[in-house]
Amino acid sequence: MKIQYALLLIIGAAQAALANDFPTRARVEFVLSCMRESKAPQQESMYKCSCAIDVIAEKVDYSTWVDLSTVANATTIAGERGGVMRDMKDGRKMIASYRELQEDAKKRCFLKE
Repeated sequence: MKIQYALLLIIGAAQAALANDFPTRARVEFVLSCMRESKAPQQESMYKCSCAIDVIAEKVDYSTWVDLSTVANATTIAGERGGVMRDMKDGRKMIASYRELQEDAKKRCFLKE
């Protein structure tokens, strides 16, 4: 019986680790940026923005999030440098995936534009 409990504990810890592979700094940067964009009172927006990054971290790992956000943000750069990202194969799919993740997180955490 003790072995079964130990296995359940290990499995639960492994799943929690996967959901928390976002570095603290990345989470803080996301929350601060989100709070700047929010029209809600500071305390409320902190909770909602923290919720949003948790929702995102449940769906993708940190490396994927970095790739998606880099492509989505770099396409707004004017000229040749931004063109490299705009011309990427599957770039539009990555941007759509990034925006979908953000919209789902905002919806689940009651964040309004």
